[in-house]
Amino acid sequence: MAMRGFSLLEMVVVIILISVLMAFGITRLLPYIDEAERIGVLTLESRLRSTLMLVAAKRIAGGQAAIIGELEGSNPMALLLLAPANYVGELSSEDTKYAPRRNWYFNLATRRLIYNQGLPFGGTDEQAWAANPEFEIQVSFDDRNGNGVFDPGRDEFFGVRLNRAAGAGWLAGKQQAGQLTQRFKAGRYASTSSY
Repeated sequence: MAMRGFSLLEMVVVIILISVLMAFGITRLLPYIDEAERIGVLTLESRLRSTLMLVAAKRIAGGQAAIIGELEGSNPMALLLLAPANYVGELSSEDTKYAPRRNWYFNLATRRLIYNQGLPFGGTDEQAWAANPEFEIQVSFDDRNGNGVFDPGRDEFFGVRLNRAAGAGWLAGKQQAGQLTQRFKAGRYASTSSY
């Protein structure tokens, strides 16, 4: 009994079936890539917050509370021992147009750390208006003498915060972004996401 191979028709049917299954699998996978990008940004945000608190505590414990005010408006990435591989550095306003997608940069004009999010793979209408996440360092204190600068001898120090200045909708995720989109379309959107 002689063994026969696949006929051309059988091979075409198998290729079509495999292609359909792969296309279905890829379309199911794409939203997870977007979610992984969002989770990566949230993870680095948490890491930056922890590092910022550690730096502030170290200055206070070392008797250097007077220089805590220098943290305001500084680049949070400079505080990390090792910046992420997708951090492109400090950029002027002119250079920010050329910042690659899915990369971090520090805008020297606005004094904000910005994540230039990528185009969504599993795109939704909610992501079309979402701003890039922006973060800024703020020293929180009671300005008792009214000069707008932290004076350790006079002002009461509350802490150092990494505020979300923009991008709250994207960072909130799909479910909350849908609710924010409805408010945005109704003209009632306001960002209240600083920590």
